[in-house]
Amino acid sequence: MCAGTSMDGQTVSLLRREDMAVLDFTFSNISRSGAAGQVVLTPTAPALPATVTVHFPPQSVLEQVTSGPTTAVKRVRYAGESTLTFRVPPGAAVPFTADGLLTWAGLAPDAARLECVWGLFLGPVTADAVWRHPTSPVQGSGGAVGLWHTRIAPKASPVAGGGPVGLRSVAAARVAQPDYDSSLTPVNRQQITAAADANRPLTANALALSALGASVDLVGKWDPALGLGITAYQHRATVGRDVAVQVDERGYLLPFGFPVQITARTERSLGAGLVKSYRLTVLAPEITYDGVAALPSDGRAFPFTRIRLNRPLDTEFTVSDPLGAVGYWLNRADEPSQRLLFDITAEDRYAHRIGLTVPFVFVYGHLAHQPAQLTGALGLYENIAANLPLPATGRLTLAPVQGSTSETSTVDVAELRIGARPSTAQPGALLAAGRLGAVPRLLSAGARIPALDAMTPGAGAAGTVRGLTLDPDYIANGLAYTHQVYASLQDPVNFTPPPADSGGVAALGLPVRGLSADTGLVGGSLAAVKSGTFNPADYLRPTVPGVKLPTRLLGVINLTELVPGGLDITGDGTTAPRILTTVERPGGGPPVCVRTELTWQPPVAGRTVPPLTMKSDGALELHGTTVARFDGTPPFSEIRGELRNFTLDFAGVLAITFDRVAFTVKPGAAPALDARIQEVGFSGDLAFLNKLREYLPSCAGGPRVVTRPDGIEVGYGLAVPTVNAGIFLLQNLTLSTTVFLPFTEKAVEAKFAVSSPDHPFLVTVSLLGGGGCFSVTLQSGAVTALDAQLQFGAAAALDLGIASGSVSITAGIFIHLEAGKSKLTGFFRAVGALDVLGIISVSVEFYLQLGTEQVPKPGLPGHSRTDVVGEASVTVRVRVALFSQSVSLTVRRRFGGGGDPSYLDAFPAPSAWSRRCTAYADMEDAA
Repeated sequence: MCAGTSMDGQTVSLLRREDMAVLDFTFSNISRSGAAGQVVLTPTAPALPATVTVHFPPQSVLEQVTSGPTTAVKRVRYAGESTLTFRVPPGAAVPFTADGLLTWAGLAPDAARLECVWGLFLGPVTADAVWRHPTSPVQGSGGAVGLWHTRIAPKASPVAGGGPVGLRSVAAARVAQPDYDSSLTPVNRQQITAAADANRPLTANALALSALGASVDLVGKWDPALGLGITAYQHRATVGRDVAVQVDERGYLLPFGFPVQITARTERSLGAGLVKSYRLTVLAPEITYDGVAALPSDGRAFPFTRIRLNRPLDTEFTVSDPLGAVGYWLNRADEPSQRLLFDITAEDRYAHRIGLTVPFVFVYGHLAHQPAQLTGALGLYENIAANLPLPATGRLTLAPVQGSTSETSTVDVAELRIGARPSTAQPGALLAAGRLGAVPRLLSAGARIPALDAMTPGAGAAGTVRGLTLDPDYIANGLAYTHQVYASLQDPVNFTPPPADSGGVAALGLPVRGLSADTGLVGGSLAAVKSGTFNPADYLRPTVPGVKLPTRLLGVINLTELVPGGLDITGDGTTAPRILTTVERPGGGPPVCVRTELTWQPPVAGRTVPPLTMKSDGALELHGTTVARFDGTPPFSEIRGELRNFTLDFAGVLAITFDRVAFTVKPGAAPALDARIQEVGFSGDLAFLNKLREYLPSCAGGPRVVTRPDGIEVGYGLAVPTVNAGIFLLQNLTLSTTVFLPFTEKAVEAKFAVSSPDHPFLVTVSLLGGGGCFSVTLQSGAVTALDAQLQFGAAAALDLGIASGSVSITAGIFIHLEAGKSKLTGFFRAVGALDVLGIISVSVEFYLQLGTEQVPKPGLPGHSRTDVVGEASVTVRVRVALFSQSVSLTVRRRFGGGGDPSYLDAFPAPSAWSRRCTAYADMEDAA
């Protein structure tokens, strides 16, 4: 070997079978020199640093962990090499032998890069640490040779002893790892790397390197106030295999922000390998939102002031789906596929307590105050939370008023959806206070609204759960800005109390779209209501599906026309309906019942919507009260409705002037009626009868008021006495009219009649006579039924002694209309007879019957025409002495109606017209 040979770039391996010493050496600014057996290593350039680097084989493995015993094969991955670098001082010579290379006592440590824990790169904090190991194999008393290893120890410690040594991070942690869980997660390694600096080092109670791996006993403890997330770390491993690993880290439970500690412990058990478990410990089970953690917008986005976590406070769990890079969901330890649920009590500003069942996301403490990382993760969380209903029980005031105890915005909640948004406080202040850098907010609520349940049929005793969302304008600016509107319904509710529930006077059709702290239920456009304007056409809706009939008064009056629009919402029920719910607490004690009250007194005086005319002092009032008690007794309700000083005029036939129509409806009792009629009389073309009846000797059947279970019937009848003047005779003429005010969904019905089929009027002039009757029924201003009939005839007789005879002629016409379909029928009958001395008699009868039939039009499906059909019969009877004979002839004729066909008859579809046009040649200009 030649003297002065450079060793730079060369690798020297030391392999010793006896004690399994396996090391590689590399050199920098080192040369070898000397004769055989006395070769030494010296610095090549004394003025430059000279180093010897010792390379160790992998000192640790990344071993797969499980959550319980398993017989499955575990996966592992080896770490990289670990290195120790020593400085060779100028003038020093290191024997180029196994013992010489292993004798580091005279060399100063220069650097270390130890991966004695997979993914962590550590080194001694100071140069005071030394490495101690035998240079030759060590044989025990039993003859076995020990495994060669080197152990770190403080420089001042005795050779036979040792002591703790500080270790710090010397390189970034390994983040990427195979797709299986291990004793340390990538986040754990990042946290330990960030925490273990020169000022907060790990303590190595023991650390030994060998060919089979490192044996370590590492401990780290850090102040939670530093915001590192990790607060404690313990790691014990033997020859590269983990034995027990524990990581304690602080964090917060999203969305409420409870501070918690997560303890992840991994232990090796015989036959099961590494088993890892997680335990959660709640550090502060109660959260209030004040001080640095105050909610934005004066807490309007989250109507709770105090949240308490009842249980569990200390429990095992499993790690589930990650939430971005800031945390993960907590799942049950016994059912890893299911969320771990926590029992929560939330308290609002009025001390209402809500019970909640909530799954949580754990947010890493070192990221809990970083807006840049939190913002994106909170967006992901709210996407999930919007579809994650949290079961809830209790009453919640959604829009509390500062300094007020009014509970007009209190609802009975069944579920809540709670999200979170970044806090507006400074991260440093949040860290110092131990608060999460996010605050909760109410995304939506599923609630039972007593005002709707009390007034809506079919809601049931338990009520209907309806989705609510807090109004964004209310959250940003408060109730005054939105004219007391604080929430919108996710699905508008068609609130339609039946007419009986509204006092039999009005059928309110109110599409509820929101809630107001002033008027309760809000209908129509929320934007218009928030601007303070009441428009009936927007606020109310049709009450009969498929019918363009708006909210009704007396079944026929359009309330959206009767009540003026453009009014300012006053909140007291004098413009828009006011439906409020309050909780009664006698003496300030616990609640005993929920009272819901409906009030509406719109200004309708002097307004006219045919057939209704309100007088100058006319008024409409609706009042409803429902009381639901907490003691389990059935709810009580009372509805009162009243319409005062108005006139109903139907078809120009009948006019009824009311002082008032009022009802009171209570459960289990018939409606109490108070109907006061001022005057009933004929109107329009029949108004003269009002004067006539003053002079007639009698009046038949009027006026009358009859109360029925389904409504009120008001009628008036006028009977005209028999009129006899010479050859003229008028008998049985009566005029009657009736109006029915229903309690049901039917419209007001008016009926006018002249006599009746059972008692037709009769008119006789000499030998001519006839009679008939007429009636018409109207609903909502339309004719729904019509019946008319007229019969007339003449008779004459002649007796000359030896001969006698008679002739009679009768005829009749009948008209019937019902459900929009009409029917016309008629007849003509003529009879003549002659008798001579009782020996010869002859009689002739002619009878003609007329009617109408609908006949389909050929080639036009769905089209028909009306034909007149007549059937005539002639019967002749002759008797001479004892001989008689009768002959009858019958003939039937059809007379087509409708005249020329219409365009629609000829071309029922566009294709028919197109075919006709294409049958003609194209028109071209002459050349």
